[in-house]
Amino acid sequence: MSSFYYKQLADQLTRQLSDGFYAMDEKLPSIRELSLKQSVSKGTVVRCYEYLEDNNWVEAREKSGFFPGPRARTAQSHSDHQLKAEPSEEQLAAIRPKILDNRSLGLEIVRSAGKKDQVLLGTANPCVNFPGVKRLYQLLKKEVAHEEKALSESYISHYQTPPGAEKLRRQLSKLMAKRELTIGPDEIIITNGAQSAVSLALQAVSHEGDIVLVESPCFYGILQCLEAFERQVVEIPQAETGGPDLGLVAAALEKWPVRAIIVQPTINNPTGRSMEPCHRQQLIRLANRYDIAVIEDDISADLDYRGNAPSPLKAIDTQNRVLYCSSISKTITPKLRLGWLVAGRWQERCQHLQFVSKMGLPAHTQNALGTWLEAGYMQRHLRLIRRRYRQRQQLFEKIVTMSWPESVRYQPADGGFLAWIRLPESCDGMALYQQALREKINITPGTLFGSDPSNRHHIRVNFGLYQEQPDYLSAIIRLGQLIHKMIDPEESASRQKT
Repeated sequence: MSSFYYKQLADQLTRQLSDGFYAMDEKLPSIRELSLKQSVSKGTVVRCYEYLEDNNWVEAREKSGFFPGPRARTAQSHSDHQLKAEPSEEQLAAIRPKILDNRSLGLEIVRSAGKKDQVLLGTANPCVNFPGVKRLYQLLKKEVAHEEKALSESYISHYQTPPGAEKLRRQLSKLMAKRELTIGPDEIIITNGAQSAVSLALQAVSHEGDIVLVESPCFYGILQCLEAFERQVVEIPQAETGGPDLGLVAAALEKWPVRAIIVQPTINNPTGRSMEPCHRQQLIRLANRYDIAVIEDDISADLDYRGNAPSPLKAIDTQNRVLYCSSISKTITPKLRLGWLVAGRWQERCQHLQFVSKMGLPAHTQNALGTWLEAGYMQRHLRLIRRRYRQRQQLFEKIVTMSWPESVRYQPADGGFLAWIRLPESCDGMALYQQALREKINITPGTLFGSDPSNRHHIRVNFGLYQEQPDYLSAIIRLGQLIHKMIDPEESASRQKT
């Protein structure tokens, strides 16, 4: 087996060299390092490197090790050439830096999603009716009981100062290892959810008036944050395969003094798309070349239905420039408001910002989650919710196919519980939102997720709670009727009569 395994290992390294995983002047792993990492003999690694050297993929430098060779340079140059394709004047005009003005719309829609007398199809909150979530709240009750006992014994009370509870940070370190991240507990800052983590990261790497890139569409909370901090924003359209269009990213970096880019490369909210591994490599190479910070929102990665999401950007970050943000808001519950930030080279700056803005976070919630993770509930919980959300997505697809117009376009996501739906050109998502709201049905209009004109023909729908309950079923069917009416009022009236 080992006589053939060297070729498999060589194929793996060839793909990494083609994708730019290793910069041209970056040393490849030593024979010992690669042997330990791949659990193969040193002889297998030696044969692998000999094969790659014979085929010009690597070159050996005396007393220095192995480095990318001529074929790797050619492959990476071809990739760079694709990124340097000249965008049109229209494309450049669309990605010009601007200050956002979406505050009133965002607040109105978020408030409407909190009303209890509606069928909530617009919120991005997960279903919490799972055994693991109930167990977490049982542990939280125990933590509160401990605090009550401390009060009765006159112990001095104190909040948990940054970077957060040690037990929780230890468990998060182990959790992130499953995402191929080697992060020590001391590198983790506990935050008030992922939004707080992104906010801290943004404040640490940029200042008022600085230019920040975002993919479009993107989570509206990020846009609200950029607006509040008065950053100039360049909205980069998403590629069909997920993630920002890297050709336009390269053009923006060449044209303007960009400070950072904010991306959600895995299970994007709202589209549900994930970046290809090779595109992640290219994005990191661009960030390295132009020396910008990368703020990565990885909040939904554990909801990938395959249970094996692509490696995060942080895992391929060789220059410690990725600020990694996540939380339990999409996987467990948003109500505890617990997230975390791995800030890389901006660790001390972010920890100080956290201290002066929050002073600290409640200890009992952190301790409860730390105990929950320590008991091993997370993986069982994730297996269950991924299966349930996939089933609910299929139920949703079924009723949409049966009752909505054929001209509606919907590409099922790779994970999560959100559907990004393209309406016909004659339909306006904001108008549909307002009509549905009058009938106690809550959805989210696409205009909230970016200024691209095409967003107004989109809506986002949450199917995470849908289990064919009569009220949800009626609401989804009624949405279809409203869309039919927008397309052809006369046909809709005839349809309702029959």
